[in-house]
Amino acid sequence: MSGSNRAGPDIARLDSLQKMERLSETMGDRPAGKWFQADLEEARAMAESDPRFASLAAGLESATLGGRLDAINRFFAQIPELELAALILPPNLSQLRTIYLSSRS
Repeated sequence: MSGSNRAGPDIARLDSLQKMERLSETMGDRPAGKWFQADLEEARAMAESDPRFASLAAGLESATLGGRLDAINRFFAQIPELELAALILPPNLSQLRTIYLSSRS
């Protein structure tokens, strides 16, 4: 495979990451309302047996969408990838994990 063929996927991935950053910035000051409410409830329940989820629950209480998105990214980033892939999670948090992992690949 030539270098120019490999560059295409790298450029597309970089563009995708830049768009995600802009999305987070765009949502930074928007009121969160009820967004991620079910995820918050699941994080609180998970925190009863795994204290790491307390930080996620606290972040999901943010008043802004940007704050909640940042909390989700911070939470999943702190868990080693193999452990994260093996975690048994309730439906909404499992969906967030899938989105997080797919955005990193």
